Amino acid sequence: MTIANDIQEQARRWFIQLSDVDAPVSAWLEFQDWLEQDDAHRLAYDDVERMWIELDDATSPAIIARVAANDAEPLAGRATARRAGPSRRAWLFPAVAAAAALVVTVGVWPQLTGQSQAETYRSEGQPRAVELSDGSHIYLNRYSSVSVAMKRDRRDVTLADGEAAFDVTHDPARPFVISAGDHDVRVLGTAFNVLHHGQRFSVGVSRGVVAVTPSEASAPVRLTAGQKIDQVGSAQPSLTTLDPATASSWREGVLIYRDTPLAEVANDLSRYFNKPVTISPSAQPLHFTGALRVGDEATMLDQLQAFVPVRTIRSPTEIRLTARDAN
Repeated sequence: MTIANDIQEQARRWFIQLSDVDAPVSAWLEFQDWLEQDDAHRLAYDDVERMWIELDDATSPAIIARVAANDAEPLAGRATARRAGPSRRAWLFPAVAAAAALVVTVGVWPQLTGQSQAETYRSEGQPRAVELSDGSHIYLNRYSSVSVAMKRDRRDVTLADGEAAFDVTHDPARPFVISAGDHDVRVLGTAFNVLHHGQRFSVGVSRGVVAVTPSEASAPVRLTAGQKIDQVGSAQPSLTTLDPATASSWREGVLIYRDTPLAEVANDLSRYFNKPVTISPSAQPLHFTGALRVGDEATMLDQLQAFVPVRTIRSPTEIRLTARDAN
């Protein structure tokens, strides 16, 4: 076996191991070390993951033959036909497919015999936790809304507006796909946070691997634990790092910012207060580094003014932030 083939085999083994719902934290840490050892490791894993994403319902005999032969040559840009019915990803990893089939046999998800109707979950002034039939969890931040359809060959979620943290149960045979506007997020099983509000979109990963397709992008971006992607409208997305433990810090009642434009902070506050928070031209250049403890409107604004030189003009329908020294 050549070195290249050996790396491809390692990548496939990692994919299978981390598709196990019981994969320990130590395995994720070892996987991260393996990725960082050599760029060839990252490329090989990207190829394996790309096949999972792009061959969701591939039916071309030539492509299926390539997957069955474990040929991991990049397939981006190849046209694939699609069909209705169960996915053929079982060609890629027979062991994983067998495990998924066993789960169906014992009847844990009886709805897999048909296509379920989408269910919508909303939160108002308080966060809300939702447990899905596959064991996955969605934690909705304030004033957020998601629709969920648990289908035979995939799990579809639409984040209409707001913010949500996800802890997804591993199931390579049924990708977990989140739509947020014209953005797309696909996962195997992991923990991450998604924000979709107005023009803002971001994904931060706490554990595992997430494939994100930004607005107007031609290919997905792979994020691992401790990575975050942000995009405003159709502008160029930015990639940053973060402490994985803080990806969904709002669940602990804290909003954490690092050199964040005040406009983004105002956008967050508008969701928490459920009314517009705007900033004047004088406050546009300001950035904020610090933590805000989630509370009522007056408390959070007092905290912000203690860290940033702004003053607030409040009304029942709107809040405006201006620079403290502005006329």
